[in-house]
This record gives sequence, structure tokens and C-alpha cells, in this order.
Amino acid sequence: MTLRKKRTTNHAVAKPTMDDYLACLHRMNRASAEFLKIDVEMALTFVQNARQTSDLIRRKRNRHAARRAFYTVTNLMKRVKLNEEDLRTLALGLEQLRSELEELGEQF
Repeated sequence: MTLRKKRTTNHAVAKPTMDDYLACLHRMNRASAEFLKIDVEMALTFVQNARQTSDLIRRKRNRHAARRAFYTVTNLMKRVKLNEEDLRTLALGLEQLRSELEELGEQF
């Protein structure tokens, strides 16, 4: 068994600063908030599709997909620091989603 020599470079690599970490955290948080808003919009699209179809299997599948999205957003919201505008947008979207799901027969 031969041992390989680990290659090293002779130049210094800059370590990230605390500002770099904070900026990265902020970008990740913004991306997470955008994901949650898109997920609510997607769930409302599933609800709309469920309302428009006459196929009972498609209706059930879309309704379940919307409900899964509802729970996903509800659970992930706890892990993301949201600003007031995002929090308000998500709360209104989730309220609308829950109401429309209840109209389709879902029970919470």
C-alpha cells in the first residue's frame, strides 16, 4: 500500500471574517423566506387545480399536496427569522390556504 503525499499550496488562504459569516447567514435567511413564500403560492396553485378538476383522484392528490405544503411552511417558519413584511405575507397566505383547504374538506 502506497501512501500519497498531501499537496499543499504555498499561498495563504484568507479565512472568512465574522462579517462574512453574518452576510452569509443573512443571504441564507432571505433565500429561506423567499422559499416559504413560493411554497405558499405553490400550495394555493394546488388548491386551485383541485377545485378545477372533475377527476376525484387528481382532486385528492392536489389537495394533499397543498396540505403537505401548508405543514412544511408552518414547520419551517419556526427556523427562519422573518421580517415584519414577510411574516405578514406568510400569515395571510397560510390563512387563505387553510381556509381554502377546509372548503375542500380538509380538517385541521
